[in-house]
Amino acid sequence: MFDNEIMMQGERLKKIRQIILGATQEEISAGVCTRTMICLIENNKQKLSYNLAYRIAENLNRIAKEKGMDLSLLTPKELMIDEDEQANYVFQNNILNELHKIEINSIEINFLEKKIIEAEKLIEKYNITDDKKIDFYKLSADLYYYKHSYSKSDQMCDLGLKISINSQNSFEEVNLYIYKSRNNIFTENYARALQQLDYAEKLNNSIVNDDLSVMILHFRGLTYKKLGEYDSALKYFEILKQFEIKDYKMLLKVKMVYANCFNDYHKFDEAEKEYKETLNIAMNYDDKGFISMTYRNLSELYFNKKDYKTAAMYIKESLIYSLNSEYLNEILYLAAKVLIYVNEDVETYLLQALELCEKNDKENLSLIEQVIYELVLIYIKKEDKENLMLMADKAKELNIDYSLIYSEIGEYYRGRNEEKSKYFSRKSREKMKQIKKIFHYIF
Repeated sequence: MFDNEIMMQGERLKKIRQIILGATQEEISAGVCTRTMICLIENNKQKLSYNLAYRIAENLNRIAKEKGMDLSLLTPKELMIDEDEQANYVFQNNILNELHKIEINSIEINFLEKKIIEAEKLIEKYNITDDKKIDFYKLSADLYYYKHSYSKSDQMCDLGLKISINSQNSFEEVNLYIYKSRNNIFTENYARALQQLDYAEKLNNSIVNDDLSVMILHFRGLTYKKLGEYDSALKYFEILKQFEIKDYKMLLKVKMVYANCFNDYHKFDEAEKEYKETLNIAMNYDDKGFISMTYRNLSELYFNKKDYKTAAMYIKESLIYSLNSEYLNEILYLAAKVLIYVNEDVETYLLQALELCEKNDKENLSLIEQVIYELVLIYIKKEDKENLMLMADKAKELNIDYSLIYSEIGEYYRGRNEEKSKYFSRKSREKMKQIKKIFHYIF
């Protein structure tokens, strides 16, 4: 009753009396208290005691029964519930539950940010419990992460961390440091990621939670893989074999990155074995996202082995399962790289990948750069000047490192249009200098 509204005791009683029951103050006060007392309560000038709430509830239930209303029995607790309790219910029901049930790859950033605004209003006005606030910030951090909005994910982590530290919730503190490390891994701030994982491990030593240990080891391994230090990465994945990982999604993530290490290390037999084990688990759970990614990675494995026919077979399997994959843009890009070797026209794959990046993954600058570069090479080969210029504009608009792209365009126009050739060559050099300057400031 009025589950999604937050109101004071008096307002709540008045709405039940007037809107639900259509009763008078005299009717609900009969044999319980004076009408004046009801008036004071409804105007929030007098609080309900338990005994009074109990007796008023009896009257309300009697009136409902006499009027033949099919209502669940009102309890004193429902009449006495305060605004903070109602706000916590609304926070759980309208925000947390809605976000928890949404598929990550289907959530729109606008929807998430609308929920964040709603949550912040409730947090500011009412006493929302720490566990709910932490859950909200963790969930928001996770959703932003999967949308590749790493800076916003990090902001959510920081808000959750502050509450976790103040409430001495070590478990969630560890979780959030792991989340922060994950953001740093994917923004290539590996040293910072390892520092955060060190701190998470130190905290976890006091609570000894195996699930957290698995996450810490997994992200350590992933960090070293990204650094190209495959022996170190594989060491952590070997340690992970000692754990019984009950969450199948976590198990799939661990096995996938383990296999990817072997693949990058050109230990193809070991990689294929792990991929096929991963595929079997994903098939058992009908997890199309992991099925798609495993086929994609098998395709990359055979591409690395220069077996383009088998690579093409696997990437086509990946595309079958990738309809709602959050990594569809990456799958399409690999499809283009692979299928060109079996004489397929790959422009459509690249354009679809670029469209998805622009729509959902604008922070994935590396992929956008690779996609546009490949499209530029296609348009140069076709001598399609119109689309070549479109890609040049797109590269600048999306704020990627377009130095190599502009260099190729400048080279193309040499002997065809000297003015354009000089322009793109100059812009390429300027961008290269800018990138070097940024690199210098960072390091």
